[in-house]
Order: sequence, then C-alpha cells, then structure tokens
Amino acid sequence: MAWIAALVVWLAAGARVGRMVVRPATTVRICMVLAMVCTAAAQTVAIDDVAATLGRDNAAAALAMCWAGAAGASMVIAIRAWPTLLRRWYRTCAVVIAVSTAGAMAGSLWNPVAGWCAVLPAFAAVIAAGVRVIARTPIGRAVALYCLGAVAPLSIAIAVILGAEPNRGVLTVGALIMSIGAVSVLIETWIRARILLYRIKDLHHALLRRFPELRDSDRSRAPTVLQASDHVSDVMDGLYLQVGAGQFDDGVAAPTDPVDRAARIARTVHDPLAHPILGAHWIVPPPDWSPPQWVALIARAHRSTSTAALDDATSPDSATDTTAR
Repeated sequence: MAWIAALVVWLAAGARVGRMVVRPATTVRICMVLAMVCTAAAQTVAIDDVAATLGRDNAAAALAMCWAGAAGASMVIAIRAWPTLLRRWYRTCAVVIAVSTAGAMAGSLWNPVAGWCAVLPAFAAVIAAGVRVIARTPIGRAVALYCLGAVAPLSIAIAVILGAEPNRGVLTVGALIMSIGAVSVLIETWIRARILLYRIKDLHHALLRRFPELRDSDRSRAPTVLQASDHVSDVMDGLYLQVGAGQFDDGVAAPTDPVDRAARIARTVHDPLAHPILGAHWIVPPPDWSPPQWVALIARAHRSTSTAALDDATSPDSATDTTAR
C-alpha cells in the first residue's frame, strides 16, 4: 500500500512538472513543483523497505527534511493569499522562507525535531491562508483538499515536538490528499473538457459539414482542453456564418430567455430554410454565460431538435402520409 501511495504522489509531482513546462515558470508554479517533489520523497522515505535500507536515524532525518521542504514551498504559495501590503514584498518573503527552510532541513541532519519545528508554523500558515480562499470553484476545492492534507503533517509535527514518533500512516494519508489537491484542477479541467466535447459533438459536426472551411486537420493531436476550446470556437464561427456573418439583420429581437433563444438557434441549424434567422445578436452569449456554457446549451437544444425531427420522420403517421402522396 505504501508503494502505491508513493507512486500516486510521484504521479502528481510529475503532473505539476508537466504543467510548469507548458506554462510560464512563475514562483508559485515552481514552489508547487518543489512541494510535491518533497512530499513524494517524504512518502518514499516512509516506506518500510526504504526506511530499513536508510537506517532508523537516517530515515527519521530524511523524513523531517522532506516535510520541511514541502512545508516551506507550500508557505511561499500561501503568502500570495495574504494582504496586499505583503504582496509588495513577496519575493523578499519567499527568499526569507527559502533560507529558513534550508536551515531547518540542514538542522534535521543532526536533530529531526528541527525539521518538524519548521513544518509546524509553515503548514499552520498554509491552512490559515487557504481557509480564506476555499470556495465552490475548481481552485477553491483544490485548496480545500490541500489544506485538509496539510493537517496530517501539522499534527505529526506537534506530536514529534512533544516527544512522540511520527506516524507514517497519518503522513501517507496526508500526502495522498495533498497530491490530489495539487492536481485536482488539472483533472477537473480535463473531465470538463471531455464532457463538453461529448455534448457539442453533434452540433460541431453539423456545422463543419455545412461550413467545411472551419475544419482544421492540425488540431487532431491537440490536448483535450485545447480541443474543447477549439471546438467551441468552431461552433461560434459556424453560428456566425449561419446567421449571415454580420452582413444581414432580420430586425427581429432575440428572446431574452437563454433556453428559448438556444432552441430557436438549434432549429435554424437543423433546418435553416424553415427557420431562418439573421443577425449576430442571436448568437451573442447571454449575460453571465461563458461561450462554452452557451454552446453547450445550444448543442443540447440541437440534439433535442434532431431527435424530435427523427421521431416525426419515422412515426406511423408520417409513413401513412408518404404512402398517400
């Protein structure tokens, strides 16, 4: 079990490294990588076989050093959520924390308690800062998970300072929760992108068949999140062409209700001759609606319209009318 936990934490660390590679290497991203690498190293040291190989004293020192490094890097991230006055001195504070953490890690070579003494205030500051930004958003949920996981090394630090031995099982649980929190935004973003791609697939294909100039073969190997963004752009461009490309305006006011307007647009996409609309004002996302949300709503209405049309075409009454004709 400990080996599996270490693998999971190392995977999270690798994901953070990949994130930093494809994005600008800011101080926060670098510290997140350092925090996860230190956490993964701490979880590796906590494995019984590894600890036995290192020796009891060396394993205790390495465990304290790794958690001190994770705590220091996490604290550098946490101070970004502190008052504006502190942000002016952010880099200075980061350097001070880095030097203090390095000193605590070096002190752990002689006495592991020195490392745990650094873990206590650092993770306490992380939790205090994190509580302020917890919300029902991807980042808010990630912070909540990370703070929840940080409670484990914080409690172990208190216990070690009071003279107890570190509980590796508690540290394993904390490391797993922290690793999930560190990559939860990436995972949630990927899942949302996959769901969005599935929901708008039919609408996207319908518009690409009608407007082949929107097709771009170079996007097939793009990451899932970028594919979702590209497909949303394709749909919006296709809808723009469908309603006249800004060259025509029927003068008809679009319904204020997003659901009604999406249904009207969907009927036009399905049968533009029977339900024509002209004017870019029809496809502008409603207030407080993002383009992906708006496209997903239109796609759902388009799917319902297509299903209803198919049912009408295959109904017995339709077959009777066709025979009579």
